[in-house]
Amino acid sequence: QYTRNHLLWDVDPEKLPVFGTMASQFNDVGVNKLYDYLVSLMNEKSGTDFKSRIPGPDDEQSRSLIIPPSRVRYLSEIAETVRGYNKQTENLAKDAATLQSVEKALEIVKSEKGKAVEVLKEKSTDLKKSLGEENLQLLENWEARKKTYRDPEYVFSVRGKEIKIETHTESLSHSKIPKISMPRYHSWGDILKWTLRENVPGEFPFAAGVYPFKRENEDPTRMFAGEGGPERTNKRFHYVSAGMPARRLSTAFDSVTLYGADPDVRPDIYGKIGNAGVSIACLDDAKKLYSGFNLVDAATSVSMTINGPAPTLVGFFMNTAIDQQCEVYIKKHHLEAEVEKKIKKIYKDRGTKRPAYQGKLPEGNDGLGLMLLGVTGDQVLPPDVYQKIKADTISKVRGTVQADILKEDQAQNTCIFSTEFSLKVMGDVQEYFNIHKIRNFYSVSISGYHIAEAGANPITQLALTLANGFTYVEYYLSRGMKIDDFAPNFSFFFSNGIDPEYAVLGRVARLIWAKAMKLKYGANERAQMLKYHIQTSGRSLHAQEIAFNDIRTTLQALYAIYDNCNSLHTNAYDEAITTPTEESVRRAIAIQLIINHELGLAKNQNPLQGAFIIEELTDLVEEAVMAEFDRLTEDGGVLGAMETMYQRSRIQEESLYYEKLKHSGKLPIMGVNTFLSNEGSPTVIPAEVMRSTPEEKD
Repeated sequence: QYTRNHLLWDVDPEKLPVFGTMASQFNDVGVNKLYDYLVSLMNEKSGTDFKSRIPGPDDEQSRSLIIPPSRVRYLSEIAETVRGYNKQTENLAKDAATLQSVEKALEIVKSEKGKAVEVLKEKSTDLKKSLGEENLQLLENWEARKKTYRDPEYVFSVRGKEIKIETHTESLSHSKIPKISMPRYHSWGDILKWTLRENVPGEFPFAAGVYPFKRENEDPTRMFAGEGGPERTNKRFHYVSAGMPARRLSTAFDSVTLYGADPDVRPDIYGKIGNAGVSIACLDDAKKLYSGFNLVDAATSVSMTINGPAPTLVGFFMNTAIDQQCEVYIKKHHLEAEVEKKIKKIYKDRGTKRPAYQGKLPEGNDGLGLMLLGVTGDQVLPPDVYQKIKADTISKVRGTVQADILKEDQAQNTCIFSTEFSLKVMGDVQEYFNIHKIRNFYSVSISGYHIAEAGANPITQLALTLANGFTYVEYYLSRGMKIDDFAPNFSFFFSNGIDPEYAVLGRVARLIWAKAMKLKYGANERAQMLKYHIQTSGRSLHAQEIAFNDIRTTLQALYAIYDNCNSLHTNAYDEAITTPTEESVRRAIAIQLIINHELGLAKNQNPLQGAFIIEELTDLVEEAVMAEFDRLTEDGGVLGAMETMYQRSRIQEESLYYEKLKHSGKLPIMGVNTFLSNEGSPTVIPAEVMRSTPEEKD
């Protein structure tokens, strides 16, 4: 067009001042070339001698592709894999049932001779060949497998360590309650179908859970907390973990931190500091936040709900853990006086005041992590000692960072970099984890919770979340990473509402992930295991009759525990009107404790298996997710669909549908649109609103 308008038919197109730019792409080649041209044009027109410091390639480069063109159908390929496995299972089950009939017939006529017997023998041989050695072994070992769960102890291995578990508990009536109940099938077809479609917990395809048994000394409780400055949230962490055998800390950050900004007196920032989350702006804040918790202890894990600035917060956390262990080393070798002298010199040279923990240490905080406030371990210890402590620490820390940029674009909105750049940084972090053998800290928590909270129904939440997870898989593979190196560092995060599909959400997620990882990507068993956290639905909590919210949360927690979630947060009943108080948080924790320790049926660890409705729902939800995968493929995959805002539109439509039913009364909600009190169940005004103080902000 430029050539036509300026009649420059004889000019080399490469020399025309026309640049293909993509401003949304970080370090875009076209934008850089345009900038270089403008600098040279300005020098030419004004006689200046400005120099561009942007190093640019000589040749135009194509836009870096996140998903290679040959892999754009990955979601439909996964759907085909899952459907193919399910169909094959049905066929194998029919063959197994037929084989059993043939074998029984042969048993009856074993002393006979003739063509019929030969036909039966030939049929038996063909069926055995069709089933394969592995499936025949499953059938042959069935009774022995059942016996292992009837025996008093079950023995299995985790990372080379032998673990013995008692297989039964005793009720007050002295009944022996099995932790794992096995089906009472006799048909070979039913046995094989159940083994291939369900199986026991801890075995492919992991329908009932990724581990053979639940931890005996650790509840799945992981409570979300964050308010004010690091000291106040540190106090809340010690409160919610008091008396717990395991300390699972889940960190909520304020919006200032979520958007990667520093605390400031600017009006648009100041009012948000420390509200609805903790304010963390530097390494020292992180040290105060997690002080008193030994971050390398196997019974301690930390989750951080942060996305845009996730790499920075991971750096804060890792350095906090490293400096804690430097402190342990200093105390062990009686170097306190020497280190204190070095720190005083550092601050004397700086001419600034040394930071300190504000206020009294809460009960249970022994001060671990506070010795090196204002400095790092490498400033006070020899390099070789520090590097050894660092390597040992990062290999032991347990926890998760959310860092899920795709769902941010689709539902949550805390994006501070482009999707492409954020994905690149995510990949860089995972490669660092691979190199340094960081196995116990998950580099991403692929999250459906925010999708559900924005209004998506359970099927859409599950489908979009798994699709995002497989997109990360494809991107990491395109970077040359090996599936077995990074997939075990993935974790998932779902919401649990009251809809029927939530009863099977976790099991369907495990099934789809396991089938895709094993059959499509050839991943090892550890990579096939989908681990996930559940938070009960915040959207289901209402500001009317808030006491009813605990009932809803209890039912949602029951779904999660019966479905064998790996960790669980139960919302406080007053979250609809304020940041939870200590009283409401204690009640929320009690919900889990009562289910886990008082509810008799919860002593069994696979209570959903064998229920007809659960099997029906599992098939319905799995196929609905596969159908959504196909729709996303038609839109160009997850990233192509994001360009047209498909996910956002879908979430908004489903949210509107829910609100329409709620406000019309067609969806009954007790204390909101029916079963109202004599006063009309008005919105509750909180007696106490939790807000950060001016002292914490300043």
